Amino acid sequence: MNRRKWIVLCLAGCLLLALSACGNPGADAENSGGTEEPTQTEEPAQAEEPTQQETLVEYAVEGLGTFTLPEGFTQEAGEIAEPLPTTYATFEKDGYYIQANRFGTDAYEMAGVPLPTDLEDYSTRSGVQDSVPEGTVFDYDDYGNFAAQFIQEDGQLCYYVLLQGEESFGSIYLTAPKDQFDADTVAQWLSGSVLE
Repeated sequence: MNRRKWIVLCLAGCLLLALSACGNPGADAENSGGTEEPTQTEEPAQAEEPTQQETLVEYAVEGLGTFTLPEGFTQEAGEIAEPLPTTYATFEKDGYYIQANRFGTDAYEMAGVPLPTDLEDYSTRSGVQDSVPEGTVFDYDDYGNFAAQFIQEDGQLCYYVLLQGEESFGSIYLTAPKDQFDADTVAQWLSGSVLE
């Protein structure tokens, strides 16, 4: 299984746990294998205001949201129908790997749990907590992201941002090697992200 599919399935499983943190006796962890229906890769549209360091563009993903990143990222998007409906996108460029996910009210209804009240509540759900090292703390960064930073077992650095849409919750999981990771830069990139 390639890295991209493994991360998609892993995050979908973790986020399933986040949805069911309040308890869902009907959830079956063994049925976590999802079916993917990839969608066409969409072309990025130019953002209105570039950053001082590099020009950022908007990557719009239908059913997921809009993300601001430097030009040149490759993008794939799709949906996972099982165990819960999830829209996702992946972006890759020069060692940076970004996975974005969105769960809407339909996923929460299927899980039999209410939407979290806010990002702080969402961060306490077991799926979110199970996807970060023990003791990881989410907090607002200088750009308004509700995020946590940590080192993965493979040595890559991760910046994990939680997002809230009108009736949805999701996340952005950015990883990069230590020698090119700059927390301030990636926080600025991700701060323009909007979940549908």
